[in-house]
Amino acid sequence: MIPTVHYFSNAAAVISYAPAGYVRLDWQPVAASATELRAIYEHVLRALHHHRSTALMSVHNQRPPMPPDVQEWLVESWIPRAVTEVGYGRCAIVEAAAPLSRLAARAVGTGLKGQLSYAFFATDAEADAWLRK
Repeated sequence: MIPTVHYFSNAAAVISYAPAGYVRLDWQPVAASATELRAIYEHVLRALHHHRSTALMSVHNQRPPMPPDVQEWLVESWIPRAVTEVGYGRCAIVEAAAPLSRLAARAVGTGLKGQLSYAFFATDAEADAWLRK
């Protein structure tokens, strides 16, 4: 695992900062409500602010699929706000093993309208290399 500095954690996610200059979100194999998922993303936004970062690595691991209403909220609210507030511009997604989780993550990507650059990876090492470019 790439060395990071812990920022926040709960049962569903761990948020940290990688010295390479990005925030890292590691999802745990725990179901979370829509309210809890939104709260995690608000913590991510605070971490981006705190570390003055414009990039995120989201490691999906065994994360359960994200509900459609949260996917919609990310596309229509959170991502545009993060772009405006911190200049959020790059997201590296390390895909989940479960097909439904991968599909949910890709649905968010297809909903974006050029707001940020993002890519999907099989490993965190590949995602880290892309974020360092």
